[in-house]
Amino acid sequence: AHDAQRTIYTDQVVPPPWRWKWAWNGPNASGGVSPGKTSLPRNVQPVTGAGRVYIAAGSRGVYALNNANGAELWNAVNVGTVNSTVAYDSDTQAVFVVSTNGTLYKLDAANGAILDQFSGAGSSTLPLPPAVISDRVFFSMGNRVYAVDKVSMEQIWAYDAGDTVETPPAYSASRDRVVAVSSDLYVHAINNANGSRAWRVKPTVRMGGDPGGDNEDLAQAKHGWPVIAERHGLALVKYRLDWQTMWTWSPWPTSNSQIRSNLQSQPDQQALFALDLDDGSVPFIANLGHGGFGDGNYMPMGPQPAVKPLPDGGEVVWTVIRGDANYDGRWDSHMGEMVLDSTTIPGLEAGSVRWMEDVFASYTIYFPTDEQPNVSIAGDYFFSGHFEAGAVFKILDRSSSYGSFNNPIQTELAPAIVSSQDDPSCPFSSSHYCPDGLYNQRAYPAGFYIYYNQGKIYDQYWSEFAAWVVSNNTVYFRSCDGAIVALESGEPIAQSQASSSMPVNSTSDARSITAHGNVSIPGERGVERVISAEQALQYAGELVTVEFTVRHVINSGNKIIATVENPHQGSFKAIILEKDWANFYPELENLFPIEQRIWVSGVIAWYQGDPVIYIDNKSQIQFLVEGNWLTIYQYFRQSER
Repeated sequence: AHDAQRTIYTDQVVPPPWRWKWAWNGPNASGGVSPGKTSLPRNVQPVTGAGRVYIAAGSRGVYALNNANGAELWNAVNVGTVNSTVAYDSDTQAVFVVSTNGTLYKLDAANGAILDQFSGAGSSTLPLPPAVISDRVFFSMGNRVYAVDKVSMEQIWAYDAGDTVETPPAYSASRDRVVAVSSDLYVHAINNANGSRAWRVKPTVRMGGDPGGDNEDLAQAKHGWPVIAERHGLALVKYRLDWQTMWTWSPWPTSNSQIRSNLQSQPDQQALFALDLDDGSVPFIANLGHGGFGDGNYMPMGPQPAVKPLPDGGEVVWTVIRGDANYDGRWDSHMGEMVLDSTTIPGLEAGSVRWMEDVFASYTIYFPTDEQPNVSIAGDYFFSGHFEAGAVFKILDRSSSYGSFNNPIQTELAPAIVSSQDDPSCPFSSSHYCPDGLYNQRAYPAGFYIYYNQGKIYDQYWSEFAAWVVSNNTVYFRSCDGAIVALESGEPIAQSQASSSMPVNSTSDARSITAHGNVSIPGERGVERVISAEQALQYAGELVTVEFTVRHVINSGNKIIATVENPHQGSFKAIILEKDWANFYPELENLFPIEQRIWVSGVIAWYQGDPVIYIDNKSQIQFLVEGNWLTIYQYFRQSER
């Protein structure tokens, strides 16, 4: 998030037009999938320093790329699994790496060699990126937050939170305090001078725990991070809530007074909290609703607030807000601004939100509440990273006459980027640019595509996260599928002299699976190829029959999902898309009885990183009844009798 305050803001601007510079872990020379491509851990962002780009790559350790052309310079594989964005320090010419094994490594930025290390107590697979200031490095591990001398790698202090620390630390320079959040939902402010507690507050009425499924009393802080609004002396903390928050008010109102009244009456619906850095008190209600890349009773952590400094010495938050008079709770999200005092915009209280223009002559940039993008800011450019695409707005006029739902802050579109260009009217080009608009399941404005004709490639390499980073006179887009794309100022059709695509060095080969099956199951073929749901991942791209017991069924409005677990993330599922529902009437609503043993036949494809069989006709399903496998027709005839 750019700095130790985690503001997600930089004043560096790379003015458009942009041109394709290079890509890594993404496309080959013809827009297909590079050999050896894999996904990246959730929340990982590229970091620059000394002409290099550093990328945490999970079990593959850390990579350093040449910023000029994307070529791999070194790969540190002896640091364990790295799920956390690294930190570069120019003073020591070092890269600081938090490994899941609980160790903070100090690497030589020039060659990746381990210079020193510090071992914390415990281990964690969470993204817990370190923060560097002056003489020290802060990082979270286990129940503790540490301050470590960046030269000697000796411990300066360790703070025990009393429970697992689930966020990376953020640092307030004005208060000389470190802020982190533990799994019991307490926010901890730590005195940097000696590691003592300044205050400890739980601002939410919810309890700590996974809010997946029907756990409406629980919340989580993990996969987020505290954000410091230094000029207002605030720590901003976001919690992950449950799926049903999407429907509490459907849609959210477009009146700040009504939003505030609603949240006062139901404090369990408050997702973002502003805490006073001096004492942990909550001075106002933040009029923001919960959202994220969710699906079927699962709503993950959504975008974190980004702090935008203003020329007059003030600051505001740019993020995704809710409120729309025209649609239901799934479609009521928009890019927006939140004010932090009652003076920035006359007539608005602290915590009030303002809408930004996202409907243009040719395009509406979609931000469904269960697809809220992550955000970042460079100058007056507002970047949003959706799992399929990245959209960029330039803020033109945010004066006080604008900001209502009907008269939003004025913006204009900058070039967009999509995972795959699937519109054949725009032929593939080494510039990866299409001037007539982009299409990858939805239409987007002119801009860049990473792959060509690869469909929902993000489903195979799913990480719930895309991000924009502006640094070193380059715009980087980290896609949901784990590609890193570098753009630079220049005419888009005039490709950079840098290599257009740099694959990952690996002996494995990746395939893009786009087909799904129309399969009948009779006789020997079905019996011979039956596999379990646990085995499905091993058969990607192959025609099989999966046998499983239905544990949960979701109708998400555009698909029906039969799952072996609840929540369904991380396991096999069978899906019927809305376009195929007519093929299953009149049995559609009762097609997947809970605890029914079934066979589903088809090609193993991908959905949000999990194996799936898409079902588009009745012959793909059979039911086990008293030792016999029955077709849909036989099953429902027997049920009627």
